[in-house]
Amino acid sequence: MGGLARRATIIKDLKKEGKELITLDAGNTLFKGKGSPSSIERKKARLIAAAYGRMGYQAVNVGSDDLLAGIEFLRELQGEMHLPLLSANLLGRKGGKPTFKSHVVFDLDGIRVGVFGLTSDARHNEGVPPEGYFVSDPIAAAKRVAAELAKDCDIIVALSNLDSFKEYTKLVQQVKEIHFIFGSGSGKSYHQTIRSDGGWKALLLQTYSKGQYLGRIDLKVVKGARDFVDLSRKAQLEKQINSIERQLESYRKGTGRTKSIPEDKRKKYINRLEEFKKRSEAQLSELEKDSRRNNTFINTPIRLDDKVKEDPEIKELVDRFKKGS
Repeated sequence: MGGLARRATIIKDLKKEGKELITLDAGNTLFKGKGSPSSIERKKARLIAAAYGRMGYQAVNVGSDDLLAGIEFLRELQGEMHLPLLSANLLGRKGGKPTFKSHVVFDLDGIRVGVFGLTSDARHNEGVPPEGYFVSDPIAAAKRVAAELAKDCDIIVALSNLDSFKEYTKLVQQVKEIHFIFGSGSGKSYHQTIRSDGGWKALLLQTYSKGQYLGRIDLKVVKGARDFVDLSRKAQLEKQINSIERQLESYRKGTGRTKSIPEDKRKKYINRLEEFKKRSEAQLSELEKDSRRNNTFINTPIRLDDKVKEDPEIKELVDRFKKGS
């Protein structure tokens, strides 16, 4: 529960930086596990919704686990706690219209960002929508919404709790408009580019579950550019090259652990390291060229541990919950 108050601190600090900021959640936020939630679990869900409302979250995907207490419970949270719920494929049986907003568009200093939500098929647990609602095919829903958003948006983001990497790959293969997928479908962490057979790609990003991390994505957008270059890779290459240079110096001087290695073997290691350094420098050079003509991003997972101070306002909410439970 302390993660909520620490999350609030990080978000406040980000807002102080003065940059354009969008706060998003990929879903499966309110409940963890199967079966009908107890009264305590429902109170905890209300606490989470209230905290998210005070933090200023701008879009929260409806995950399959979020359905465990039913649609009307979510409607209450949306109204009372101002929880901005999204799902493009949680539909009412009458008319087949989305139960919540399918998408939202943000204008960030002339850059338009379209965000839509996808709910996974909930039949794998007991979070099946109650009578009168159903979860439609997420790929079909994504095709429809993304195509509409692409008419007016520079960046398209899918918030999703699909169950597997295979499903995310299928999503990218069939929906070319998506730039980013922020996932919540499993306990895994993802930072991976998914490439389609058609030549386009999307970036799947997902932090570990249980609220232990907050994902920060910094974007630099070049109007008209489609691809995003991962500057996290640039930092990795620079670190790698520095490490190679230190190893080369040690082998050339015969110091440290290399002192006991015969000179002829040291020369072989030096040749290999020099080749490795050349390849790394070539990769870095190419990445820097790409970053000058394309969009760029940096993904920074932030661990919500004891080093992060708890926000007093959200901590008070949590403490009241603990006393009342």
